Amino acid sequence: METRYVTSFAFYDVSVGHNTIDSGCYSCVVDIDLSADEQHLIAHAQDAVTKYNSMRHSRGGIDTLYAFVLSDSGRIFDGASFEPDIAHSTFCGERCAVANMVLNESYEAKIRTIVIADPVPSIQDRNTPPCGTCRHVIHQFATPDTTVLSVQYIRQKEDWTFPKVEKWTIDALYPHPYEPEKGLWDDWTGPRV
Repeated sequence: METRYVTSFAFYDVSVGHNTIDSGCYSCVVDIDLSADEQHLIAHAQDAVTKYNSMRHSRGGIDTLYAFVLSDSGRIFDGASFEPDIAHSTFCGERCAVANMVLNESYEAKIRTIVIADPVPSIQDRNTPPCGTCRHVIHQFATPDTTVLSVQYIRQKEDWTFPKVEKWTIDALYPHPYEPEKGLWDDWTGPRV
């Protein structure tokens, strides 16, 4: 069974075993299967990256990393990296999108899938996976089936192309999560002097 998925500036030919992504002058075959939810979230990400970057450029800004979360309720939440002058105040796009999900739903909300859209000057050999802190936050709100998609995007004269997608499960990206043992310190009375 073949599904064809079209957006205004990228074409997905989703077939059994692989996806062909043809976006203007860039074309590549990615050996991954994308679910309907993942295709929908990538289409949303493409539209949002174009909208946000067009707005940013009109105000003198530059492209940035974005993240888009599809929650278990079916709602999509956007996030962008925040990079102020103070380095320790930087906030990744993934955590921003997850925070928007929690703000609008609850701490009980779960991530069905997340897309990270990273600006690159040309097609790179490897996509950018989430940082360690973001992997932990995604894992905290994940299910065993949560997927993480990383999309490269490249600025053209009039729009952006999205030539490469990589896909992981959160367990593949974060196989040994930090999970504090409940009650571990309940009987501790302090250091003995």
